[in-house]
Amino acid sequence: MSARSRERFGIGAVVRRTGLSAPNIRVWEKRYGAVVPQRTETNRRRYSAEDVERLVLMKRLTARGHAISNIATLSRKQLEARLAKESAAEPPERIRTTAEHRLLAAGAGTASLAGENSIFDAASVVRYDDLDAALADPEPPSVDLVVIETDTLFPETIPAVRELVKRAGTVRSILIYRFTTTKTATALARAIEGLTLLRAPVSDRQLQRECLVQLSAPEPGEPALPMDESAPIPERLYARDQLGRLSRISTTVECECPQHLAGLLQGLCAFEKYSRECEDRNPQDARLHAFLHRTTAGVRRTMEEALQHVVIAEGIELD
Repeated sequence: MSARSRERFGIGAVVRRTGLSAPNIRVWEKRYGAVVPQRTETNRRRYSAEDVERLVLMKRLTARGHAISNIATLSRKQLEARLAKESAAEPPERIRTTAEHRLLAAGAGTASLAGENSIFDAASVVRYDDLDAALADPEPPSVDLVVIETDTLFPETIPAVRELVKRAGTVRSILIYRFTTTKTATALARAIEGLTLLRAPVSDRQLQRECLVQLSAPEPGEPALPMDESAPIPERLYARDQLGRLSRISTTVECECPQHLAGLLQGLCAFEKYSRECEDRNPQDARLHAFLHRTTAGVRRTMEEALQHVVIAEGIELD
């Protein structure tokens, strides 16, 4: 058996490789039998390279108008043949977007942002050979997003990146790196607000998609909307025993986010209960504790939704 045939991917990795959403993949799997992933001892899905290739082909065909119910059971060769036949009769597809945003890109790995197949208008991307070249420009342009690619990260990289982001007048930045220490990466993420760290290799399509995500997200530090005190307290999405089970998931899994989020939610639920009880027991501070109760419940619901997203992406079954 070849190494490739033994390779297995979690649903999060499949999402990144195919561009499909996790719920989309699960529907195609359960309802149409498009793929049949293996299961681990903790009931997590593991997809083969063949599964990933099939999903990519089916996504491209459904984008051309094919119903998933008509192609889900076709073999990979049949899917490839159908796609090749249709592609031969169509002009090459090219994604275009209007130049709504400006980007500063530094490093060889950012070349695709202004390339022929980029989703960004070439005129809206200002490119430099590397970080030093960008810093050497006495008047770098004001942009909406800074994208930097470098092979290595050292402590002295932190002030350089921070200076470039500051001079570009943005609060959004992406840094692609190959080698660094955990300590340096953590320090960099803490030092620069709005920074997203990506470890190379990063495909051209993945980088372009990450740029779109950054440009569509609210700015870091953007004030939240005022709280509506008349709105009902949101009900809990997870029972106590479910959070307990999630917090004890084996740490041998690739992603520990379920455990971390479950632990945070357990603390939030406990404080929500505490503030609600204080609201009743302490009339003098009732308004303060009512505020704390409502605020904690709102944060708890947000974190529950985040956990829900991770549970789906990781293929974790709670029922």
